[in-house]
Amino acid sequence: MASILPCLILVVWRILGCQCQSVAYTVVEEILPPVFLGNVAQDSNLTSTIDPSILANVKYSFLSVGTDSAYMDLFQIDENTGDLKTESKLDRETVCPFMKICVLPLRIGANSGTFFRTINVNVSIMDRNDNSPLFPINSTSLSISEDAAINSTFPLSSAVDRDMGENNSLKTYILDPSSDTFGLILSRKIDETLEVNLVLNKKLDREKLRSYRVYLVAKDGGLPQRSSTMTIAITVTDINDNKPRFSYSQYNVTIQEDIAVGTNIMKVSASDDDEGQNGVVHYQFSTNPNGESQKLFSINNSSGEVKVIQQLTFTSGEPHRIVVSAFDHGSPPLSSQAFINIHVVDVNNHAPEININLLSDGKVKESSNKGTVIAYVAVVDRDTGRNGQVTCTVNHSKFQLHNLSNTEYKVIVSNELDREENIEYIVKVNCEDDGVPKQNKSESFIVQVLDMNDNEPKFDREQYNATITENKDPGQMITKVTASDSDQGSNAEVRYSIESKFRTQFEVDGSTGIIRAKTQFDREVQSFIIFKVYASDNGSPVPLTATATVKLNIEDDNDEYPTFNQSRYEFQVMENRDADIVLGTVTATDKDIGSNAAIVYTIPFSYQSIPFSINPSTGEIKTNRRLDREARSSYLLTIMAMDRGVSPKNSSCSVTVKVLDENDEYPQVKFPLRGNESIKIPHTTVPNSIVTRVEAYDNDEGENGALKFSIVKRDDDNLFYIDSKTGEIYLSRKIESFDIKEFSLFIDVSDHGAVPLTTGVEVRLFVEYHAIPSVAEQKIGQNVLIAITIACVTIVLSLAILVTIFLIKRVDNNKRKRLSYVESNDQHEFQIPNSVQYNSKKSCLTRENSHKTYLTDNNNLTSQEVKKVSFSSDDQQDSGIFMIGRDAGHNNFVTTNQHIYANQQPSPYSSQPEDTPPPRPRREKKPSDFHEKELNRLASINFHHKLINNCNKPHMYHPDEAFSIAEETRC
Repeated sequence: MASILPCLILVVWRILGCQCQSVAYTVVEEILPPVFLGNVAQDSNLTSTIDPSILANVKYSFLSVGTDSAYMDLFQIDENTGDLKTESKLDRETVCPFMKICVLPLRIGANSGTFFRTINVNVSIMDRNDNSPLFPINSTSLSISEDAAINSTFPLSSAVDRDMGENNSLKTYILDPSSDTFGLILSRKIDETLEVNLVLNKKLDREKLRSYRVYLVAKDGGLPQRSSTMTIAITVTDINDNKPRFSYSQYNVTIQEDIAVGTNIMKVSASDDDEGQNGVVHYQFSTNPNGESQKLFSINNSSGEVKVIQQLTFTSGEPHRIVVSAFDHGSPPLSSQAFINIHVVDVNNHAPEININLLSDGKVKESSNKGTVIAYVAVVDRDTGRNGQVTCTVNHSKFQLHNLSNTEYKVIVSNELDREENIEYIVKVNCEDDGVPKQNKSESFIVQVLDMNDNEPKFDREQYNATITENKDPGQMITKVTASDSDQGSNAEVRYSIESKFRTQFEVDGSTGIIRAKTQFDREVQSFIIFKVYASDNGSPVPLTATATVKLNIEDDNDEYPTFNQSRYEFQVMENRDADIVLGTVTATDKDIGSNAAIVYTIPFSYQSIPFSINPSTGEIKTNRRLDREARSSYLLTIMAMDRGVSPKNSSCSVTVKVLDENDEYPQVKFPLRGNESIKIPHTTVPNSIVTRVEAYDNDEGENGALKFSIVKRDDDNLFYIDSKTGEIYLSRKIESFDIKEFSLFIDVSDHGAVPLTTGVEVRLFVEYHAIPSVAEQKIGQNVLIAITIACVTIVLSLAILVTIFLIKRVDNNKRKRLSYVESNDQHEFQIPNSVQYNSKKSCLTRENSHKTYLTDNNNLTSQEVKKVSFSSDDQQDSGIFMIGRDAGHNNFVTTNQHIYANQQPSPYSSQPEDTPPPRPRREKKPSDFHEKELNRLASINFHHKLINNCNKPHMYHPDEAFSIAEETRC
């Protein structure tokens, strides 16, 4: 509604010839703040009277001047724009009780350097109908005599309305319900309040009605209208018909303003002609007195004495005017009123009151120009005349006091200020009146000299050293930097910041300078970080900045494993060396530092048997005993590297140690062995054929194990030669008849070492005669061989032995008979059965565990071939050719195939295979045949002789056959 909206009425007065303007505003009470009242700069016409450059820097503030300053807290003013608003909700009845007009005076100062103006603002608070009329009591009782005359009046208590507006205050009274017996008479009293009287409209008859109950309703004139009710209980009886009467209708008293509080200044009196309680009078100030006067004086209800209850202050103008009421104790009570006029006489007992209003909080820049206003001084002297005439001075070389009016001054800068000389100044204002005796007073204020922003912040040190352990979570405090600025105010307010490229890693609290980490750090990547931190002030027009350096050392955490520079190492060492030979050094590094990087080298316990040790500090590996390559040529071991950190970490590497060969092994002869040096060689062997091979080895390696064979002693007339690399012995020329015998070769087997080692061996070579069969005989021999093989499978072993024994005896007993038979008849070929077993003790021709002899040339006999031997006796009784084939059995038996050719007759124990070709036709003997027979006979005799002589000599064997001769098998 329009009635509750703020109604702002602007009244501007211009006071010519004075450095002040006046502005009036009106605001309705009870409006919630802030309520905009107006712009004092525009409304006072200040904006059009001063230079715009000055206006742009004008600051507005409230000025304290005596009692006017009591209302400053109710308002607020924008120091830059001059907008005036309410600070709190205004209650007219509280701010201006019992006052018809409520005007609050304010004093506002406008200041800019040397420019200064004061603006008087009067704020009128308009009343709202927010209070209902209130009766002092809720009910009252009246006793009316039944013989009371018609039109008799009976006073009633009046209601009080705190609202003071034209329509909001109390307007009228009514009776409810309306009655023809009673009515109301309203009259205006001297304090302009309504007096209410109940009037009797007709005679009472107590016998008909002894009592009445009506309601007095008080109504104001507001919209909406407010009211209150008082209950009136009427008893028909006798009435109080006389009012109290004051001795004077108006009392006047004069007192001095310095009268003591509590002093009785006068006494009012009133008389009542009634008797009893109807004549007892009591006094009270009117419920609507002057609000200020009611605070200064009080009245005794019984005696009527008026006394001072607050220190008085002389004010020029009207005296204090108070309405006093006298009430009797009748029922209803009757009252009358009188005026009390209290005149306060001024005496020179008040010293001037100095109100100092500092502009800009008393702060001034050292660069301020002369004439810069720093304070507004308002002087109030409650005295009058010469007693109230005041003169003020400032005794200071830097400041002066200039008059604005008789009671107003401004304090200005008169000389240059030097903050380095003085940070602040104490300015004293002395004021003295012209009374007799003179009263004076002094007030001091402090002027703070503000420095221009000519000092940059300074850190308490140029470099801050901090540490943090790597891998810590973000948020860890790094350090705290501190900077100070010798300036003041915003020029000294320091804010901290970090170099931009490090803001992802660090953050700094702009106020405290505490630097924290925003990430984790890895010392192995970066062991320290150097960055800059800045301290900037809030100075104007340009902030100043200082720089400091922060060096963050990142401490190590044991987060790295030792790392070998090689995953595998290979070392070499010569065999047969004493212990403590250095093989080499393994090296591991740890990216950590300190004890976290101190490495200890160890060989795991599982390798405790190896012949090596390691230096735990250096990683140097040594032998701890002599090494033999032939026993073990290489070693594979693991080396552990462990750091000394808390929760140590370790890693490993593989080490291979190769034992180098030294020529410390003699060649070893595998064939021939001692006791088995003889090798049989048919006399038919062709030259350059391999007759045997010396087999040897050397446990050394390389050149130390490479062998060389050489004949160092011999009796063979260079019949044989040896391959120096392979050890193979060859027949160097054709065997003559005089070569059919045994030869000894002494052979050295040497290695190729720097100092060669040599092993000697004797090789016995026995050249034996070997008859050369005809082609037919060879063919027949092959067929017989097949037959023998078949017979060996089908004939019982025992039968073969018996037949063999029988044949041998027959040969021994009938040599001559058989010889005659042979010479006189054609030769017949017969075959001795196969697979005859001989006991080694009975004959030296066969031996247990004998093995085959393999020759590698065309003239050598291989397995399953027939060896032809010619036998002849001295008496020529046994002249024939025996074919003996040796085959070692599995049960220490010697299987002998003997093919005996006589008279070209087939053996009765052999069968001719179907596919065997028929025997060749006999041929006639020739003289050459007899010569050949003689040679065979001589060879047979020689062979038997050799066999007898060599019965106890070791038998030579081929190394691949692993042949051994039992001692008891020797002839």
